Amino acid sequence: MDKILIALNLIIDFVEAYDNIDEMGITDMLYNSGFEEYEIGQALTYLDFGNFTEVNGVRYFSPSEKDKFSEGAMQYIQKLQLSGAVDLMVIEEVIDRCMDSDNKVDVEMVKQTLLMTLIEKRRFYMDINKNIDELLN
Repeated sequence: MDKILIALNLIIDFVEAYDNIDEMGITDMLYNSGFEEYEIGQALTYLDFGNFTEVNGVRYFSPSEKDKFSEGAMQYIQKLQLSGAVDLMVIEEVIDRCMDSDNKVDVEMVKQTLLMTLIEKRRFYMDINKNIDELLN
């Protein structure tokens, strides 16, 4: 699990650093960073490439969101959306959680919140699958 968390952190940083973000680019970056195929596959299961309808527009921020988020944080959120790496529900949850902060939200806070949200989402789905398996067996 530790290597998966490291891989997720690298992916989250990768989104910020590069203009064109796709599953192949992320896979290549992780492979070149020394991750094995299994670890890369596990890390990619936290993301949602190709699992939902692609969005061609951008998200508009409300006046209160514009006051709360730095320009860089809003740009990072837009890149997340346009890359298709995470679904819109995750993006909205990240925004909602960041809005609860007492401080101005920067890119690092968005990235940390995204990481926690992805991990919680994965655990939630794993718990549901476990409960379904228990009911069926």
